[in-house]
This record gives sequence, C-alpha cells and structure tokens, in this order.
Amino acid sequence: MLKKYVITGDIVEVYSYSKYVKGKGGALRTTEKSEDIENALKNYANTNQRRRDMVRRLACCNFKAEYDKFFTLTFKDNLTDVKEANYIFRQFMKRLKYKFGKDIKYLAVIEFQNRGAVHYHVLCDIPYIPQQYLQEIWGQGFVYINAISHVDNIGAYIVKYMTKDNTDERLQGLKAYFFSRNLKRPEEIVNHNQKDFAKLENMLIEKYDLKNQEPVYESVYDTDILGSCEYQQFNQNRIKK
Repeated sequence: MLKKYVITGDIVEVYSYSKYVKGKGGALRTTEKSEDIENALKNYANTNQRRRDMVRRLACCNFKAEYDKFFTLTFKDNLTDVKEANYIFRQFMKRLKYKFGKDIKYLAVIEFQNRGAVHYHVLCDIPYIPQQYLQEIWGQGFVYINAISHVDNIGAYIVKYMTKDNTDERLQGLKAYFFSRNLKRPEEIVNHNQKDFAKLENMLIEKYDLKNQEPVYESVYDTDILGSCEYQQFNQNRIKK
C-alpha cells in the first residue's frame, strides 16, 4: 500500500492507496498523447483539483485567521479579460509592498462575478489598514475586508471562492492563483521514498494525536493508476476548541 501524509499547519491529511507503483513520483507515466475531448476535460479537471489543493495547503501553512487579513478586490468596470486583470493585480501588489515592505506574505485567487467580471480574494499578513485607504491603493473599484477570526480552516475558506466548474475555459492556460515567494510549502511524507517511514509515521501519530480523534472529513475515491484511495483530514484547531 502507498501511504502519504501531508502536513499544512494545523491540518493533517492522510492518503492510503490500494496499489503500490514503484517509480519516480510513485506513479507510472504514459507517453501517449490523447487529443480527444473527454481526456482533455479530464486533464483540466485534475489540474483544477491540484490548484485547489495547493491553495488550500499554502493558506494553512502560512496564515492565521486571528492575525491576518482577508479582502476582496473588485473592478468598477466590467473587466472580463483575465490577462489584463492579472497585470493590474500585480501592479497593486507592488504598491502594497512599497507601503508595507517587500517581505509581506500574500495568497490570492481569482473568482468571476455573475456578470463575468474578474475579482480577487486575497489573504495577506499586512497590519491594520483602513478599508478606504486600502481601496485607494487598489484604485480600481470597491475593496471589502472580511472578518475571518471565526475560521478554523483558512485553506478551506479561501478555496470555496475558486471555480469548481471543470468545463470553465476562462482560466485554462492561465494562472488561477498568485502567491508571494516567501510562503512555506506543505510537508509531505510518503512511504515509497522515505527512509524510516514507520518511525516517522509513529512520531506524526503521537505528535498530532491522530489515534484519539475523529477525522473532520473522510472519503474514498478511485484513481486511474493507484487504485482506490482512502482520504482522511484532521484539524488540530477543532481539538484546541
């Protein structure tokens, strides 16, 4: 069995696959390139899910709801061109860094309004700033600062704003999220390429007390290469509360 732990701040994810495939990355790779529509849509769906997983994990690794800011940037005009919107967003981040220092952390995702306009949801570790002043720095439309002190899984909170429509072509080939280079990455421990895995696994179970708590979410699904997967997610914030 292939087993993987992903640790992202207070969130621990456990993957248990029914098949063990030896090779680089733990998975077989094919050289055939299918151009049919079904495979193209499936590949995009997988890409979309990887995006969501990465955003969720980066958020949990780097931000705390009780300290950091979550705000939404909107355009007063009906701007639907993602490339143009992304350029404007990058210029905004340059101005924000000029104000608060180049080492600020941020993570941003794109969402589309019903009218098709682009807007951004941003996690950032800037200190207190009046809404009006932040709106002036943005300079494109309204800015909403959301209270998130009640959130115990900040990754799941920001991911809910990302598109779940795997047939939406507006972000195909484009970035769906942005983040600063100084963010910590999630820690992964996999048994097929990790020495002393059993010892590390026991340390994880003891450190996060996984035997004495129920997962906050679990599921079983099938994969093309690694067979059935049992997934469990544990949230240390639920224990603390």
